[in-house]
Amino acid sequence: MVKYPVKAGKEEVKAAGIGLPISSKKSVVVCRRINRMKLEKSKRFLQSMIEGKNDINGKRFTKTCKEILKILESAEKNAQYGGLENPVIKTISVEKGARRLRMRRRRSFGSALKNTNIKVILKEGGKPGEKKKPEKVKEKVEKNEHKKQVHNE
Repeated sequence: MVKYPVKAGKEEVKAAGIGLPISSKKSVVVCRRINRMKLEKSKRFLQSMIEGKNDINGKRFTKTCKEILKILESAEKNAQYGGLENPVIKTISVEKGARRLRMRRRRSFGSALKNTNIKVILKEGGKPGEKKKPEKVKEKVEKNEHKKQVHNE
C-alpha cells in the first residue's frame, strides 16, 4: 500500500508511480513547476517540454516529463471514474525509491541505479474562468469587527 503525504478527501483522487527509473532531483524540479496547476494545463506544459518547445531554466527534462505525464494520465482516468470535472493538482510529491544495485565488478557492491516514487492527488477545480473567494478571510474580518465593537463599548 502506498502512503501519501496528504490525506485525500472524498472529492479527491490519487495516483502513484513507484520505482520509476528517473532522477529524483530532476523530478523535484519538474513537479514543483506543475504543482497546483490545472490538469490540462500541466499536461500541455509537459508535452511541450517533451517536444522541446518549452524549458525550465534552459533545460528540458524529457525522460522525467514522459514518466510524470504517464502518472498524470492515470490520475486523469481516476478522476473521470470518480466524477471530477476540471481536476486540479492538489499535491504532487517526489521521494527517493528503494535502492537498486547493478551487480557488476565496480567496487565490490556494484553501482546504484536511479529509483523514484511520485505521488499525485487531484481535487475538484472550479468552472473555467470562475475564481473562488476564500471563506476564511470573511470570518477574520467579522471577528475583527466584533473585537472593535467590544473595545468601543
